[in-house]
Amino acid sequence: MFKSGTIQTPIILWFSFFSGTALAHHSLLTYDTGEIVEFEGEVTDVFWRNPHVRLVVRAVDEAGNERVWTAEGSPVNAMERAGIHQALVAVGDHVRLAGHPSGFSENEVRLVLLVQDDGQAYAIDADSVAAFGLLADAPQVIRTGDAAAIAADGLDVDGIFRVWTNRDRHWMRDSREWWARSHPLTEAAQARLDVWDQETDDPAKQCIPAGMPEAMLMPFPIEFVDRGDIIVLNIEEWDNSRTIHLNADPDADVPPSRLGYSVGRWEDDTLIVETSRIDYPYFNDQGIPQSEDLEIVERFTLSENGAKLDWTATVTDPVTFTEPIIMPEFHWDWIPGQEIKPYNCVVAE
Repeated sequence: MFKSGTIQTPIILWFSFFSGTALAHHSLLTYDTGEIVEFEGEVTDVFWRNPHVRLVVRAVDEAGNERVWTAEGSPVNAMERAGIHQALVAVGDHVRLAGHPSGFSENEVRLVLLVQDDGQAYAIDADSVAAFGLLADAPQVIRTGDAAAIAADGLDVDGIFRVWTNRDRHWMRDSREWWARSHPLTEAAQARLDVWDQETDDPAKQCIPAGMPEAMLMPFPIEFVDRGDIIVLNIEEWDNSRTIHLNADPDADVPPSRLGYSVGRWEDDTLIVETSRIDYPYFNDQGIPQSEDLEIVERFTLSENGAKLDWTATVTDPVTFTEPIIMPEFHWDWIPGQEIKPYNCVVAE
């Protein structure tokens, strides 16, 4: 446990859209959140780009042996929204780190806490810091990056056509069970999943943009834009942009694409979107395959006061699943002033 005598007032980063479990879902199941590893040493490399910030630290263990650790942090966009920029740490700095160990790489952790040489502490994962008592003796906590959602009553807003922010603090925690569970796969789909290798096959590690429905399973802002007969849905992660056709023929001769062909209709304050003709090999980032027979029905429902947008969806794919799949519910808040940031993914060397 880091001692309060050597730590200044810590800054707890309550990320405004997806809890202290700040990693994107690409890494959700690869770290042991029931364990914590602590070490200190010299920063030898800083990778400050999406999909995740990475620090490389040269440390010396209790036996006097040198170990080189990789600490994977949050996406750059998440860090910047919380007011944390690359100037936080540089090559040559002496730091102390705590993190959850990787299930794949011996010297890799998911970053939970960073303490600078002057004693300033940054809790990247506030929930884990609290659970393991890493700053239990700290006298004060400062909240940063925590904007408030407000009601849209009486304000000049147009339905869902704004930027929406996923700021549910427990989004990842509550969705973890869904990602980890065994889905009802056909024998053919199970055979494809059995040869999946998370380290080499994950498209996110190569900065390959996600297709539907994986493109919607993310803790980043989205934006609806009214273009008359079409609605454009911009998604910050991967710089994705979906086109939802209103008053369109669902049976139109449209070639398959990564994000599919989406047809929408309104039912009161709910936008219902049916998407098919998806040309993307994976249902999720854990290697479950999918076929071009996959169809997804989404419902975007606006709250009465216009401050919240709820998402539910059902997937059918008889080639992959033996029954329909109910997707986890997502919730977005309206926080005025939020914008879609460029994602700019870069493959780490």
